[in-house]
Parts: sequence; structure tokens; C-alpha cells
Amino acid sequence: MKKPNLFSFFILVLLLAGCEQVQKVTDVVVQPTAREVYDRNFEKDDSLLLKWKKAFGRALQDSIIVTLPYAESGIYSAENFNVYSYDVQLQEGEKLIVSVEKQPDSAQVFIEVFQKPEDTTKTLKLLKASERDSSQLTHTVKKYGVYKITVQPEMGLAFPFQLKMYTQPTYTFPVSGAGNKNIQSFWGAPRGGGKRSHEGVDIFAPKGTPLIAITDGRISSTGNRGLGGKQVWLRDGLFGKTIYYAHLDSIAVKTGQRVQLGDTLGFVGNTGNAKTTEPHLHFGIYKGSTGPVNPYPFIKQTEIPEISPINKATSGSVKRNKTTIHQGPSSALDEIGQTNKNDTISIMGKYGRWFHIVTKDSLKGFVRDNQIDPFLSN
Repeated sequence: MKKPNLFSFFILVLLLAGCEQVQKVTDVVVQPTAREVYDRNFEKDDSLLLKWKKAFGRALQDSIIVTLPYAESGIYSAENFNVYSYDVQLQEGEKLIVSVEKQPDSAQVFIEVFQKPEDTTKTLKLLKASERDSSQLTHTVKKYGVYKITVQPEMGLAFPFQLKMYTQPTYTFPVSGAGNKNIQSFWGAPRGGGKRSHEGVDIFAPKGTPLIAITDGRISSTGNRGLGGKQVWLRDGLFGKTIYYAHLDSIAVKTGQRVQLGDTLGFVGNTGNAKTTEPHLHFGIYKGSTGPVNPYPFIKQTEIPEISPINKATSGSVKRNKTTIHQGPSSALDEIGQTNKNDTISIMGKYGRWFHIVTKDSLKGFVRDNQIDPFLSN
């Protein structure tokens, strides 16, 4: 009997190990998405993988609309290859957060956010994808517009989920102890008899309330001049934004001073052209040569949505003829189809009083829960 060629075996092991190392080095440079890494577990012509990828491609054409904050619960299907796709409107200054709570925790989900082009003939632009073994995505919005969020579970595994999508502000609130309710004048409001518009927001608070640095930075200017009266300008980084605090009662920092998040910069007052109004902070944000931007999304406080009760239905039967399917979970949104009595529909999830459904002909939309008899999963 011919003896095994140990040398050849050793060389083969080295080659395999080498290929793995080369892949790791390549990944550091190329930074593939979690979806691309997952694809490597299958042959390129694997029928299930092709079906899974085709479902994702179709989901990019969906036109489901939701408003944030949004929360949905349900059970991911092992057979249907459902992909969850949502169009949302976002503003510069918001920080988008998409998270999926799931059981088991080891189950994989792939989250992506795309920018939708204004020209419908152009393709979606991938902005951010969740990292490997992560079920959360965070993306800082740089431009106002409509964005598409996709969530796709791994193949061949059914498991319960709770999806939450919401925004958080880029910065902390600039007036100590205050919040959204203290804002009484917003961006774009008419000023000077309509000759100009408000280039900021007015946050009302008692005279002497501390005004805080919303970020680390450098004080680029202070003084008592013009419409703003006593004012502080805070620079966020060398090429970042400039933050404007106006109508202060007194100033607590000096030009050129470095400050940290939470430091006191001054105190609420009504100096400048605010002498006849109640004490408040005029708060503005400026971007280099482009000038002022709406500061509200940068500081707007939001809550993380809650889900109650948890949806356990995976399919259901329609109760009546000509049941309307809406483009999103609101009767104000477009009607995109109908379904009839005793039709069986798949239930992808539930938001409030609305079922997120898909019909036998693959139409996705939302139907009021009182129109469906749900079949509960074991």
C-alpha cells in the first residue's frame, strides 16, 4: 500500500490557511457588508440563495410608507423569504436607529438603509449596512429626503422579532432642563413683517437658565451686538458646523476657549431685539458657505417606541369582500389593492391596529386588524 504523502497534505493545509488569511486581509480593505459575507456560505448557484437574493431585489421596488417612530412585531418565516422594506422621510440632523430584538439572539438579520433618488430612473444608493453579527444600524442623516430601510432575516429559520425604527437628535438640547415643549417659534416663521424668515428656533425658559454646549468644540466668537444681543458662537470641529446662541442675559465663556459637551456657555435672557419678549434663547446652526440650516432636527427629543401586545400571528383570513390594502399603517395613505372574504393572507407583522400583510400574488401592504381573523403560531 502506498504511504500517504504527508508533505502534500501539509502543503494543502498551508494553502487553505493562507487563503483564509488572504480573505481576512482583503476584507479589511474592501469591508464587505454582512450580507456579502453571509453569501459566501453558499454556492453561487444555490437555489435557496438565489431565491433569497431575488426576494431582496423585489423588496427594493416596494413602496411601503411609514412614519417614525415605528415599531412592529411578528415572526420571521422560514419558507416565505419575506423582506421588510419601508420608505421613510428623514431630515438633516437626525440620527436614524433601526434595531431588531429576536430569539434566538444568534439568528442573523441584515439591515440596510438606502437613499432614494429624486430622479426615479436612477438606482438606490446604499448608505449604511448593519455589521456582521449585529442586529442594529445607526445612520446620521446628512440630507433631507426619502430613504428606504430594508430588513431581511437569514434563510431557513423562523423566529420571533420586534423591529423598532426611530430617530434621535445629533446634539443634546441647548437649554438646561428644557425640551421640545419650550420651543415656541420655529424655522421659517416670518420676521420683520414678512421681509425675512426665522433662521433658527426660539426656546423659552426663565431668565438665568443655563445654556449648555451641545458638543465639544471651540468658542469662535462672543459679544454684544446686532439683533442677537449678547451672543456666543460655538465651532463644532475645524470644518464642522457653527452653533449660534443669542439674546443671552450674560456670557460665561471667552473667544478661543475650548469647551466640552455640557459646559455652561451663558444664561437665558432677552438682549438685542428681544427686549420686548419673554426671555428665550434664539438657537441657530450654520454650515460653512451654505449658511443657516433648520436646527430643530438636530435637537428634537424623541422617544423609543414600545410594542404591546406582541404579535404571534403568521397568517389570517379576510373577513369581508373588498377589504382595502393601504400603502402604510394609515387610512390617509393610498389604497394599493383589495382582498376578498375568506382570502388567506400572510401576516408579516403588526403595528398598532394594523397588520403588515402580503397577499398570494405578493402584494405587500397594511390592513386594519379588525378586517382579519388571525391564525396564531404555536
